[in-house]
Amino acid sequence: MATPAGEVRALRVSLIANAVLSAGALALGLWLGIRVLVFDGAFGVIGMATTWMALAASRKAVADPTRRNPFGWPALVPLVVSVQGVAALATLVIAAGDAIIVIRDGGQDIAVGVVAGYGAFLAVSATVMAWWLGRTHTDLVHSEALDWRSSAIRAAVVTAGAGIAAIFARMSWDGILPFVDPILVLISCALVAPLPISLVRSGVRELLEGAPPASTSAKIDEAVATITAEYGLDAPVVRAAKLGHRLYLEVIYHVEAGRWTIEDQDAVRSSILARLTELGLEVWPSVELTTDPTFD
Repeated sequence: MATPAGEVRALRVSLIANAVLSAGALALGLWLGIRVLVFDGAFGVIGMATTWMALAASRKAVADPTRRNPFGWPALVPLVVSVQGVAALATLVIAAGDAIIVIRDGGQDIAVGVVAGYGAFLAVSATVMAWWLGRTHTDLVHSEALDWRSSAIRAAVVTAGAGIAAIFARMSWDGILPFVDPILVLISCALVAPLPISLVRSGVRELLEGAPPASTSAKIDEAVATITAEYGLDAPVVRAAKLGHRLYLEVIYHVEAGRWTIEDQDAVRSSILARLTELGLEVWPSVELTTDPTFD
């Protein structure tokens, strides 16, 4: 199975865009002492590292099996997705802790105009990237798109907060201004947290051989039900687990002795596989016709 060219291209473009925006945010944030920009730049650097891991996993996950790894490396995909989520959560915890310390110490003034301008630019850029990545339907690119969506949320919060700070400044509420920067960081962390949590949950679920997503399970059930009716079989026992680009599928039919042959079993298997090609996954099927009522 070849590495999907669209997946590699999408991850490379994401890596380049992330590098440019993160470098700009870090430089500007460190120069002006604006924590929310430093936080965004640091978040981007973490994202660059995980995107590089995703690129490596994208190539390795579809590499040919070896003697030491006879089943290949499909688990690399959910592993990297989980790492992306954990890294993002760690960044959020550190940023939130730093913001709380700043609030405790009396806050910090910021250049409202710079923050508003950067936030608006990042919000537009991240939204465009999330939309563009969303056109490539793979697990790794999906997790990358979620990262950009979280960036867009953070940027929108920063822009809105800077606008509110400008209003406070005009109203001469100077006592509130030093707390705008850390409060923006805390709000951003709270809004973004569900996205990396979802990455960790989905990655761990696949590593633990959990059931596929609901949409995939629905298509499996539809395919099996259609073939079951076509061959006049009783309802089977169906188990499925998704691991990266691979789908493990077990279908067990209990049949009467003497009525079915190995050729019939092969035909049922081929028919089910033919109906699952649209999933775009590497299906590893185990279709059994058995007369043993205890075998399930």
